[in-house]
Amino acid sequence: MKNLAALAVFLLVGCAQTTTGPMPAGKDTYVISRQAGAFPTGKEPLLAEALVEANARCDADKKKMILMSTNENAGPYIFGNYPKATVIFRCE
Repeated sequence: MKNLAALAVFLLVGCAQTTTGPMPAGKDTYVISRQAGAFPTGKEPLLAEALVEANARCDADKKKMILMSTNENAGPYIFGNYPKATVIFRCE
C-alpha cells in the first residue's frame, strides 16, 4: 500500500510540468518549450522559467543569449489546453 501511494504521488508530480529543450534549431539557435500539466492554475511561471533556462544554456558556452521569439498560450485552460510557453533564442 505504501508503494502504491508513493507511485501515485510520483505520477501526479510527473504530470505537473513538461519541459522540452533546449533543442537545437540551427547554428547556435535553440528552442525551449514548457507546458503545465494535470492541475494548471494559469499562474505558472513557465515563460520566466524557460528564459532562465535559455540564459543558463548560453552562459554554459560563455555566450550572450539573444531572444528571437516567445509564445505563451492564453487559455482557457480546459480540455488539455494547458498553459504553455515556447522560447526561441540564439547564443552569440
